[in-house]
Amino acid sequence: MIRGFESAHPLEPEAGGHVQWPAAFGAGLIAGAILLIVPRGSPWSSVTFFSPIIMGRALRGGLEMPLVFVWLVHLAVSVAYGIIISRIISVLTKSRAILTGGLIGLVLYLLNLSVVSLVWPQLRGNELSVIFTHIVFGLVTAGAYRGLLKRKAAPTVPAP
Repeated sequence: MIRGFESAHPLEPEAGGHVQWPAAFGAGLIAGAILLIVPRGSPWSSVTFFSPIIMGRALRGGLEMPLVFVWLVHLAVSVAYGIIISRIISVLTKSRAILTGGLIGLVLYLLNLSVVSLVWPQLRGNELSVIFTHIVFGLVTAGAYRGLLKRKAAPTVPAP
């Protein structure tokens, strides 16, 4: 036994229930970057970093865009989704925030599906992998947001 040992106490987030916008932006960017490297949320999928994919949805059927532009659009959508997820989970505890992030990812998939169905119906297809991508995005974003939150300063203990 070590004398005077105290286990670490996790610090609470600084803004109780308020969104920390830099953390929300960063969480969306982190999750978006991960899904750029692993486009369908799984390293075993058949697509690569160089596939033109935005949030798990492959661009095909006459939507030819430069790959760098596709990446920028993907990251912009990721930041927007990240801010939405962060806004909703900002009042939750860590474990509930992560699970809720996955559920919000599923809701964002439904929103994505409705927009794609109305505006770009040729992009529909392989929806199971797109659902999986959105759920993974929500989970990663929620975890990243919770990790990026500014914390309250630890109380100082006077030296004996």
